[in-house]
Amino acid sequence: MNLARNLILLLFIVTGCSATGQHTPLTSQYLFNGLLINPAYAGSRDALAANLTHRQQWVGFTGAPVTQLLSIHAPVNKRKVGLGAILYNDRVGVSNETGLLTNYAYRIRMGNGRLSLGVGAGATLLSAAWNTVALQDQQDASFAAPTRSALRPNFSAGAYYYSSNWFVGVSIPFMLLSQYDEQVSGYRISDTRTDMQPMLTAGYLIELTQDLKLKPSALARYRIETGLQADLSANLIYRETIWLGFSYRTRDAAVAMLEVLPVPQWRFGYAYDLGLSTLRRHHHGSHELMVQYEFGYRIRARDPRYF
Repeated sequence: MNLARNLILLLFIVTGCSATGQHTPLTSQYLFNGLLINPAYAGSRDALAANLTHRQQWVGFTGAPVTQLLSIHAPVNKRKVGLGAILYNDRVGVSNETGLLTNYAYRIRMGNGRLSLGVGAGATLLSAAWNTVALQDQQDASFAAPTRSALRPNFSAGAYYYSSNWFVGVSIPFMLLSQYDEQVSGYRISDTRTDMQPMLTAGYLIELTQDLKLKPSALARYRIETGLQADLSANLIYRETIWLGFSYRTRDAAVAMLEVLPVPQWRFGYAYDLGLSTLRRHHHGSHELMVQYEFGYRIRARDPRYF
């Protein structure tokens, strides 16, 4: 079993060396990590909202992704403008990305909802500790160098329309891609856009009874090299306090989610991913924990937020 894991991990690392170094961190509770996928999400909670998420992917698999996210955003300027920031750390194998992105969104009243147009700017610190890789050939010069790192800028853009019972958004979370160049032994801005991931999100709220609501939603992302991948989700909401959800991620996992709101300001969430890909024999699923708090919360008796 250990030999199989090491072989798969080595293949994973070698593949990553020739691919683009930067990617969008993955979360199952994407509806409440909106800044990660769309800067236009800033201010959409109509309160100063802070979200902390920790994700441990592929438990038991050496070198599997581990992600931490901290985001904060709020409406300003009489609620026409939304400002936000997200700090994340994403570790995969011997590679690590730490990024800080700031977000600006301008919100326009349109029909029964708002159209939000957003842009983001920030920087990502990329590093790779190649000299920590366990090798059969200890004399391999390619892995003998110490940790290499680089600080690179990045930008994002998106649009987001939302009302009390539905939403749709389109975005490009990372517009500049950094790639490791073996010839110069460092990172450079990639001149190819094959790894760029445009994203489309949408959701709708269905009122079943006074106490029970159903919220289907979807997230689709596309890469030229790997094609289309989608998260198809549904949440059952009981009395605004308990959210029980299920999601299917194509070619990857089935996800069970539970969120509890003991009071309107607090949201505690947990997600478990059951792997469905060929790697499922080598790990014990993925765990994700989320805490969200809304400062200066306004009581929304007539129009609670579901997105």
